[in-house]
Amino acid sequence: MTSSNIHRATIIDLFKRGISRNEICKRIGISRHVVYRTIKRFTEIGTLSDRIGRGRKPTVTTPEKVKAIRERIRRDPHRSIRKLATDMGMSRVLIQKIVRKKLNLKCYRVTKAAILSERNKQKRLEKAKFLLSGTRRGDHLVTVFSDEKLFTVEAECNSQNHRVLAKDIKEASEKGKTIHRVSHPASVMVFGAICSNGKCPLVFIDQNVRITKEVYIEEILKKHLLPWTKSHFGQAHWVYQQDGAPAHTAKLTQQWCETHLPAFITKDEWPASSPDLNPLDYSIWGVLQNKVCSKPHSSVEALKTTLLKEWDNLSAEYLRATVDAYPRRLQAVIDAKGGRIE
Repeated sequence: MTSSNIHRATIIDLFKRGISRNEICKRIGISRHVVYRTIKRFTEIGTLSDRIGRGRKPTVTTPEKVKAIRERIRRDPHRSIRKLATDMGMSRVLIQKIVRKKLNLKCYRVTKAAILSERNKQKRLEKAKFLLSGTRRGDHLVTVFSDEKLFTVEAECNSQNHRVLAKDIKEASEKGKTIHRVSHPASVMVFGAICSNGKCPLVFIDQNVRITKEVYIEEILKKHLLPWTKSHFGQAHWVYQQDGAPAHTAKLTQQWCETHLPAFITKDEWPASSPDLNPLDYSIWGVLQNKVCSKPHSSVEALKTTLLKEWDNLSAEYLRATVDAYPRRLQAVIDAKGGRIE
């Protein structure tokens, strides 16, 4: 018996015992409308059963509906599920069901990325094949991936997901509907490096310091990266990865890496414009951003404190899973013939 039928039976039982309608409402916490309607129906036809045909009619997913939705998506793949439902006079749930189960489509977040020319794609394809061959030897498990990232004291605002429940616009504003921003918020540049079973302590770059090849070598590689790798790897072999930033690809930097590191991915071996292949870019910075920038910070020092805390909280299991995704991403680039994979 459904909960609605149980309520009806209770209402009629109390009614037969001479309990008033208002008292029934109080005893079982049901609205007056339901109580009065149930008693009225019982006194008129002597039953609690639903009328034949009562209730929501089943919704049929016809081939015509599927075809119509497929055509609308083909014409405008950026159209939202809600807009599709409104335009076609169908429920959002049904549209979602058709899109997922009948059309096998998924919703992807639009991202910004550099344009890849056919030449870029070809080079990316070739380098992905080369790097993937190294992962078969397990190179990725001893690779130290690195990157720089700028964080600001302001809270990160996602207007799609960041909502405020309120009665009116005035109350919404009081609850924080509007997040005010300054043109140039205080910020800090950080250098991060991770491998499959560890991470280098986070490095903060002093404000107003541009990362030139000299700064990169002296303040990051010599002062922070090398001491950590010696402690972490000991005499074991490891490989260093860096992206195509000017300070990284400079002749002086490449020569220094050749002389002082056991192995590194050279500027000619790492594919250009490929943040989708760097674990810090495709996972770690995003996780850190969500945790650190969920609320504003009163100062750069407060921001640094939170960054250090959340960096330390990155678990060994998470680091391993993130690096384990690297070979799969290389294969995805190969499957995409050098094109974007996200």
